[in-house]
Amino acid sequence: MTTNQSDSLKLRVGHMTYLNSEVFYRKLPSDSCELVALPPRAMAAAVESGELEAGPLPIAEVLRMGEKVQSLGDMGVACDGAALSVFLFSNSPVEELSGSNIAVTTHTATSIQLLRVLFADLWKVSNHRFVEMSNAHDAALVIGDPALEKLMLSEYPYYYDLGSAWKTLTELPFVFAEWVVRTDTPEDARDNFEQILTDSTRIGMNSVDEIVRIRANETMSESDVEKYVRNFTYFLGPDERAGQQEFKTRLSKLPEWRPRVSTPVESSAQKAISTSI
Repeated sequence: MTTNQSDSLKLRVGHMTYLNSEVFYRKLPSDSCELVALPPRAMAAAVESGELEAGPLPIAEVLRMGEKVQSLGDMGVACDGAALSVFLFSNSPVEELSGSNIAVTTHTATSIQLLRVLFADLWKVSNHRFVEMSNAHDAALVIGDPALEKLMLSEYPYYYDLGSAWKTLTELPFVFAEWVVRTDTPEDARDNFEQILTDSTRIGMNSVDEIVRIRANETMSESDVEKYVRNFTYFLGPDERAGQQEFKTRLSKLPEWRPRVSTPVESSAQKAISTSI
C-alpha cells in the first residue's frame, strides 16, 4: 500500500480521554487515524455534522442518530451494575426530589437520559428541572473526575450510582457508549479502521497493568484504577444489547428532550477536558 493510499484510509476519530475508554486508545497505532479529543456531547455533535467520521459516542446520541451511524466492531463501554463514576448527589433522599432543581454537567448526554428514565420508572420523581451547575440546586448529576472528587469529599449526604440503579430496575447491563462510524464513510476506510481498533482494544485489555501505572493519581490509587477499568465491558454481547434495547424502549416512552449541545471541534492539542470516567 502506498503512502497516499494509506492516507486515504485514515479517518478523523473522536478521542474520549476518560479512563473507562483508555483500553481503546492505549495500543492504537499513532498513524492509524487522526484523533480529536472531545467530551461526549460535543463528540456526538461532531460525528453528526461530519467533522468526525467515528468515535465512542454516548448511547443516547447513537439511538437518536439512527441510520446516520452504524456499529463499529460491537465495541463500547458497558457495566453490569455499578458504574463507579456516574452519580446523582443529593441533599435529600432521591424519592423526595419531585419539584426540585437538578444540576447537570455539560458533558453528559447519556447519563442525563438514564437519570430521566430512573426518575420516571424507579424513583417516581416528577416536575424536576434540569439546571446548570452554577444555579441553585437540590441534587447534582456528576460524571468522571468531578464525581470521584465529590465522592471523596462527602459534600452531599446522599449519592446514587446510576449503573446500580439501572441494574435494580431492569436486571440488565447498561451501555453508556458505543463505537460507531458514519454510514457514508467509505467501506474500505471503515473496515480498515475497525480491524485496527479491534486488535488494539484486545491488546489494550491485556495491558491494564500499564494503564494502572500511568493513570493512578491522588484521586485514584493503582488498585482503584484497576478495579475501575476491569469493571467495564468493552465488547458488547447479547446481554449488553438487551440492556441497550431496554433503555431505548423506556426512553421512547418519555417526552422527547435533550440538553443543548455546543459543537466546536477542538484540535488534537486541546485537551482541556476531564480525564477520568
